[in-house]
Amino acid sequence: MTKDELLGKFQRLGKVLMTPVLILPIAGIVQGVGNAFTNPTLLAAVPWLGSPVFAVLFALMKAAAGVVMSNIPMIFAVCLAYGFAKSEKATAALCGLLGYLTMNAVMGTFLTSTGVIDPANLATGQSSILGTVTLDTGVIGGLVAGGLVAYLHNRFYKIELPAALSIFNGTKFIPAVTLLGCSLLGLAMSFVFPPIQGALNALSAFIGATGALGSFVYGAGERLLLPFGLHHFVYLPFFFTSLGGTATIDGETVTGAVNIYNAILGSPETMFDANVSRFVMNGKVIFAMFGLPGAALAFYKTAYAKNRKKTAALMIAMVIPCVISGITEPIEYSFLFIAPVLYAVHAVMAGLSYALCFLFDFNVAGSATFGGPLLSTIFNGILGASKGSNWWILLIVGPIYFATYFFAFKALINKLDLHTPGREIDDDADETGATAIDGSVAELIPQIIEAVGGRDNIANAESCFTRLRLQLKDCSKVADDSVFSEKLNARGIVHVAGGVQIIYGMTASNYATAMREYLGLE
Repeated sequence: MTKDELLGKFQRLGKVLMTPVLILPIAGIVQGVGNAFTNPTLLAAVPWLGSPVFAVLFALMKAAAGVVMSNIPMIFAVCLAYGFAKSEKATAALCGLLGYLTMNAVMGTFLTSTGVIDPANLATGQSSILGTVTLDTGVIGGLVAGGLVAYLHNRFYKIELPAALSIFNGTKFIPAVTLLGCSLLGLAMSFVFPPIQGALNALSAFIGATGALGSFVYGAGERLLLPFGLHHFVYLPFFFTSLGGTATIDGETVTGAVNIYNAILGSPETMFDANVSRFVMNGKVIFAMFGLPGAALAFYKTAYAKNRKKTAALMIAMVIPCVISGITEPIEYSFLFIAPVLYAVHAVMAGLSYALCFLFDFNVAGSATFGGPLLSTIFNGILGASKGSNWWILLIVGPIYFATYFFAFKALINKLDLHTPGREIDDDADETGATAIDGSVAELIPQIIEAVGGRDNIANAESCFTRLRLQLKDCSKVADDSVFSEKLNARGIVHVAGGVQIIYGMTASNYATAMREYLGLE
């Protein structure tokens, strides 16, 4: 496998992993509301919230959200099997679930039989998963099981067996080979994963010991990898594995920063911990709610007079999801490709925000898992003040970040004559209607297909928050970048191994759906 092919696999994996991540926001919001309104401080101030009706309502909300939060590895297994399957994806998804259950059942039974696991006295790294006492392999177990199922599915879903076994031809063979393959995986994991657990714990301790420096690297690295579509590999391991820590809260051992933070929210006495909060993106609250809006104001102030109104409308549309949900890509992509020096400054400032949040013990999660910066500030920060959220630090650091971004971006734009939003070279052409094509998503799809080499050149079409991700057979057939930005309403295009990622903002999913329907893709 070449370097480009390997990078392409990782980029596809990053895209697949976005699917379970997108499931988490609603669960995070529901759990945040349920936890916020059962907060002892709030109940003391507003006693009627503790009435039986509300108590049951909030308990139901936490239970509903817990279904997602408690089964994230299983969701990853299903999504990975589905995402990498070449065809017959429904069978692959079902077998992803079957494979994950089989791996845990075999692993738990074997380790219990050999005395490694004592069901009555579980050690760290051991737990009950979907009714089976086994090793808690976390999201790594889900990824391994899902990956194995995807491999087996792609190899055997067209298999033709001898006549006597023809009833198991094709996809009907996949459940059988899944049971066998994941049984062997469970046995292998019984020997392989305990040392991995030890290594993850050691690495987690190392990162935790780096303090503010580690927080800076975590924040800056996540932003720097965003243009390559690889930023998921910075935060996801910390979200769901021992890299994000392991803690015992109210008698229950939980692993991964997301799970620990959720457990803290649900605990009546446990205080927040910056060593956990930094890995659920506390620094993002600062730069998403204050820094990038400051940059947006700089773009407006430096825009040419004739473009001010258009730039203001564009910036407002970008700032709203940034502040509320932490979806920063629309703003970032508005200057990433045309002014990379600004993006470098932004990455450094993002890293500094994480370092400052760690030093000031700021414990408001910025991840979309918890509803995004604004909702998290309200429900986990302000309502969680008694647990040491220290949300008020926003009132000090936030305005400083807003001003720093505004003045730094404005100065660099003017000094370097950067063509940021509102300062485009071809603004006059836009007014004459010579270059821009206005049209609905459906009308643009055939033109996009032609620009990437025609329908026969497209292997797959997917999307993430802001990108239409196309897997291509021959990347040399893709038109010049200017075609996408000037004629196809795109905000930019990223060339990756095996395809392109065309940036359309929050409508990217609409483009992907329309293209799949147009091409007849599954």
